[in-house]
Amino acid sequence: MRLMFAPAALVLAAGAASAQVVTVRTVSAPLVVPPALASPLLSAPSFDSPLTPLASSRVLGVPGPGVTPAHIEAIKLVAEAADRPIIIHGSRQTGVKYRDKSPFRHDTDLDTGVVGAPQSIFSVDDNMWDGKVPHMIHGPMMTVPSVEEAVGMGHLVVMPPEKQAPGALGKLARLARKWRTDEQLSKLAASPRSSSTVRFAIIGDAEPGRFWISRTLFNRPGAFWRMLARADKSRPEFILQLGDMVSRGTIARFTDFFRDLFRAAPKAPYLTVIGNHDRHKPHGITNDRVYRASLGSTDYAFDRGGRRFIVVDSSAGRITAAQLKWLSGLLNPAVPTIVFTHIPPAPLGEWTDWGAFKGAGGFREGSLEFMELMSSNKVQRVYMGHIHGLGTLERDGVKYVLTGGGGSPLFPGPVKQKLHHWLSVEAGPEGVRETVHADSGESFPLR
Repeated sequence: MRLMFAPAALVLAAGAASAQVVTVRTVSAPLVVPPALASPLLSAPSFDSPLTPLASSRVLGVPGPGVTPAHIEAIKLVAEAADRPIIIHGSRQTGVKYRDKSPFRHDTDLDTGVVGAPQSIFSVDDNMWDGKVPHMIHGPMMTVPSVEEAVGMGHLVVMPPEKQAPGALGKLARLARKWRTDEQLSKLAASPRSSSTVRFAIIGDAEPGRFWISRTLFNRPGAFWRMLARADKSRPEFILQLGDMVSRGTIARFTDFFRDLFRAAPKAPYLTVIGNHDRHKPHGITNDRVYRASLGSTDYAFDRGGRRFIVVDSSAGRITAAQLKWLSGLLNPAVPTIVFTHIPPAPLGEWTDWGAFKGAGGFREGSLEFMELMSSNKVQRVYMGHIHGLGTLERDGVKYVLTGGGGSPLFPGPVKQKLHHWLSVEAGPEGVRETVHADSGESFPLR
């Protein structure tokens, strides 16, 4: 237990030292990310040579108006000692004080928190931070379940140095680092916005099929990579892939996928949903460690253009009570929200009923509760893959969009529209509009 409180002493010591070199910036000053704080991006590596592990702290997100390099250096010491990501939130980071929402001032505290640990890990609430103002207390603690959610909420996250994962999994994790969700969300947060409308692209299931016969009969070779290039060329703010990137979530298959992704080199931030094929085995509750090692958390959220975007993991054929509680805390009828998940809820029987097997194509556990949360919070859209086709259904005021034609085989099934396609989406003050772009080159509005 003594170790848990070691970061408090480090905050005080580092804070006192850094007070000598703190520079002051006003709220109206232009936001500039110092080069030393920019998240390093992994350039396309040589796949035949080993990749060296990274051994320094990372900063994810864009520093706010009152966060200085000295502050971040101090928080790096805390992150390294605690071996946990540390959040800078409120006040200096966002321009608004956490407690009373008053504007940022130079003498305000530095609000920090921790990812994935209870608040009791820290006991610095009664301690000074800068040492510039007598009796100035450290800001309130907060806990966020994932790095992705913290960055998506506009917080700054300081990651401790990464430990080298063993063997082939560690090599894959280092190879995939550029495409990790937290890196891509940091890239998205730093990108400029020019209108109140958020423009993004969605591509459904990508894996080409596990068996040669399905690839031969029901697929178009290279469809996913062609459509990814077209989506990126349309200059969306981000691209979201709805899962099933690989036919099975093994190190070898993910390595091949990331090699191809480096070659494709999309310029837009590339975000993902975990699909059932991205797990070690595609059916049931199986291991997802390769996806997590490569891309990070499977549940995350971010805000953009006045909207909330939430990614929910349904890849094991369920949404758990813990996930539903997390969702409930993020949803608010007053905040326009869009949700992405891989498997449709089983009650959408027009898509999930396979003859006498009712709901077999969807997730059952948590499905009713999930749909109730969507309707009671007036979610604008729920986008899903898993079933290889295109369609829309409305339930209790919520529009569910099935868009699983990202390049996987177009098997026979209950969905009427069968085509390889991607969606361009515009979410603005007038609502949400989608355009379907077929691999054949045809485009038309989604109805």
